[in-house]
Amino acid sequence: MEKDQTLKNAMNEWARVTQDPEILMTYEVNQEFEVDEKFTLKKAEKQGGKRAVKRVALRMLQKGMDTQIISELTELTEEEIEQIRE
Repeated sequence: MEKDQTLKNAMNEWARVTQDPEILMTYEVNQEFEVDEKFTLKKAEKQGGKRAVKRVALRMLQKGMDTQIISELTELTEEEIEQIRE
């Protein structure tokens, strides 16, 4: 019952928004911003995760671990590990 009211409210709001070009443009700009923001956050999370893995790989190198084993454990390529070593 509550879901029906929520859906009805959403449909009424959408009808109101689509009738006013200025509100519709504002809505579309906000949607684009939200998509951009989510993309940016996901990209930042991925980059942060990659940096953390590289820090772990560096510690493994400092402990004398083999490059191939580090590659298997971190999923970094051997080339990436060699760049960390330098």
